[in-house]
Amino acid sequence: MFMKPGTLYVYLIYGMYFCLNVSSQGAGACVLLRALEPLEGLETMRQLRNSLRKSTVGRSLKDRELCNGPSKLCQALAIDKSFDQRDLAQDEAVWLEHGPLESSSPAVVAAARIGIGHAGEWTQKPLRFYVQGSPWVSVVDRVAEQMYQPQQTACSDCSKVK
Repeated sequence: MFMKPGTLYVYLIYGMYFCLNVSSQGAGACVLLRALEPLEGLETMRQLRNSLRKSTVGRSLKDRELCNGPSKLCQALAIDKSFDQRDLAQDEAVWLEHGPLESSSPAVVAAARIGIGHAGEWTQKPLRFYVQGSPWVSVVDRVAEQMYQPQQTACSDCSKVK
């Protein structure tokens, strides 16, 4: 969190779950990666998640359940404390990628964060962002989605982007 932008910050919560953050603007600023849409490696992710579940008897994890929470994301990608303080710009073993290009910008919803009821006035600040309609999000904020107003895209004609 207090590292140069682009540095990973991995920490343990509840003594057993890892969370992955990317330092963003220097002192005290980072972005918690809460979910992702897996595009490949789903069976490996399923095996990693199942190996850490209390009971693997019963139903199999659905694709949308593989990475739909910060600790689930870390489990599915085998992220642990060994990833802490890695530099995304210099470490060839870890990186972030863009998903497939779309012809239009996705609708990004700004909502209150979840699971931080102890944070006082910061509990309701719209500091949680997700793509509207994404099945990969763990908790949807219907009120924030209704208040969402599409913004003009920065790309004048995104359909020409290849």
